[in-house]
Amino acid sequence: MFFARLLYNCRMANDIQINLNKFFENPSFSGKRIGVALSGGRDSVALAYALKTADIPLIAINVEHGIRGENSLKDSKFAKDFCKKYDIPLLCFSLDVPSFCEENGYTTEQGARILRYEIFDKVLDEGKCDYIALAHHADDQAETIFMRIIRGTGVRGLCGMKEVNGRYIRPLLNCTREDINAFVEQNSLPFVEDETNADTAYTRNFIRAELSRIKEKFPYLCTSVSRLCQNANEVCDYIDQNTPSLKLEDGEVKVSVKYMDGSLEGKELVLKAAKLLGVCQDIEQRHFPLVFDLAKAQNGKRIELTHGMCVHKEGENLVFSRQNPTCANAIDMPKTKFEVRDFDDFGVSVKRSDRKEYEAQKGKGALFIDGDKVAKNAVLRYRKDGDFIEKFGGGSKSIGDFFTDKKVPLRKRDSLVLLASGNEVLAVFGLEISKKVAIDEDTKNVLKLAKK
Repeated sequence: MFFARLLYNCRMANDIQINLNKFFENPSFSGKRIGVALSGGRDSVALAYALKTADIPLIAINVEHGIRGENSLKDSKFAKDFCKKYDIPLLCFSLDVPSFCEENGYTTEQGARILRYEIFDKVLDEGKCDYIALAHHADDQAETIFMRIIRGTGVRGLCGMKEVNGRYIRPLLNCTREDINAFVEQNSLPFVEDETNADTAYTRNFIRAELSRIKEKFPYLCTSVSRLCQNANEVCDYIDQNTPSLKLEDGEVKVSVKYMDGSLEGKELVLKAAKLLGVCQDIEQRHFPLVFDLAKAQNGKRIELTHGMCVHKEGENLVFSRQNPTCANAIDMPKTKFEVRDFDDFGVSVKRSDRKEYEAQKGKGALFIDGDKVAKNAVLRYRKDGDFIEKFGGGSKSIGDFFTDKKVPLRKRDSLVLLASGNEVLAVFGLEISKKVAIDEDTKNVLKLAKK
């Protein structure tokens, strides 16, 4: 029995290296340096060790979130010791997730993910690695799919996580938790346990515990979920190929009413329009009938959906746009240099740039500002009474008069995103910046403001 168990573990452990070797056969990864997200947990330790033993150019990235007190600091120290033992270069970062969540209204899980990915993006942008490898595996995929089903999802939500998603890769996505456990055991790898993983008050932890019991009776659950994801991806690829492309122009997305017939195609176009407007979540099944009914209504009719997104009937088109939501909270501008990021709720991004990009792209849609000139209390928000902007020709002008001069239609003014300090507008995304934050010969910190 002992030897049978040993042979079984060896086979599963070998699956890790086989999957990894197959994954990196892709010529896209040839000669590239991989950054591995290393928390110190079993999965990330297995991935880091497997990458190291495969002689893949590697750097580890550890993020201490400031959530779990001393335990969090101990995990970070473990990551340092692990990397020293196995001669893996390491970058360490510390965050104050609780403060960020309190200031911006995020849950701990949401805030941690946002800040963590900001750091990953920073590491990538600075050229310290070419891809970030995440240790998600087949069981994580199953948990994600079940969570989405419980919360309510469409076909696209069943596509699951992708092995390659831009600069982020998941080499272990086809490996199970049992494969990873066997690999760790066979190689006597140390790891740390996050005590919160056992707390079933968290939705994912609860689902993980239940799926573990289900797998005892249905051991091929992960394989079945993986097949479901593959089928969903094929369906979505077909839909993408057979639905018209949409584009965002002047803050609007136009969709012909002929597609708004209650079909899956129509629903996908609504989702595409929402994504172009920066609304990447909270489009629910109840919203689709509202849009389809509007397509049959008379011209001029209008409905509001979510996150300030509204739709109005204009001839043979439905026009999707985004207005100033009455409940929208201003979002703080990054307080530290690395916290440049996408602001999906507003459909804009703030990215670190340089003079070369500024000279090449100025006047072509994106705006560039001197980051060191931005006031510490600056926020992203929509317009409000009393707003003004400092002109390049001298003096200032109310934001309403500014919009009039720029011939911005009244119905679009509430949807334009502003960077503001108090009532002083420092930039209107997609339109113009204030003289106060203009780039000059002394500028060292160039920021690029862009509409998504």
